[in-house]
Amino acid sequence: MTVAAAVLIILPFVLAPGASFALTISGAAAGDRAAGLRVGLGTSIGIALIAAVAGISGVGLFVASNELIRVWFEIVGGLLLIGFGVRPLMKFWRARTRGGAERSEPRPVRLVAWGFVAVVTNVKALALYVIVVPSNIPGETSAFEGYATIAAVHIVMLLAWLALVTALVTQVPLIADKPRIAIVLQALATGALIVMGVQSTVSGLVLLL
Repeated sequence: MTVAAAVLIILPFVLAPGASFALTISGAAAGDRAAGLRVGLGTSIGIALIAAVAGISGVGLFVASNELIRVWFEIVGGLLLIGFGVRPLMKFWRARTRGGAERSEPRPVRLVAWGFVAVVTNVKALALYVIVVPSNIPGETSAFEGYATIAAVHIVMLLAWLALVTALVTQVPLIADKPRIAIVLQALATGALIVMGVQSTVSGLVLLL
């Protein structure tokens, strides 16, 4: 498994907007210049955990092949995403009603925790490491080496991407110097989290019922 091959496999998963991207936008729009690093750290820990479990214990394969477990992953993960999105909106509403600041600044440690929880409850992330990765590991490469390479490349690319997103939101004058634009970005990000959460929850409930 070469680094170039790993990059080609992981690139679509990194660039596709998801929970980590939305959390980063929300944190950066609230003024946290390290939002990408914090979310990326939590997500990276989750990626390393999923890769280790899927590649060594076989638990990941069992979970991916068990429809009932996957359904509950979708439901629980969806509800958590809804919670991630609703909480900043509630804080924003309380600030408005009290006549305070309009921005909601998430706590640094919370962003790390949210990034971790968002990825370990994500069925797509699990599917990546139990379906996509095994089928792309060359026969001459050991499973451990293949998973380790993929996970390392995934983490580096994710951290770089989220850091870039944070820099664009917090340092580009067009965005950083205009509070209204930052608020709109934060609202869009939290709204995206809620939409993703609803979709995941409904999808899980439909399969469960």
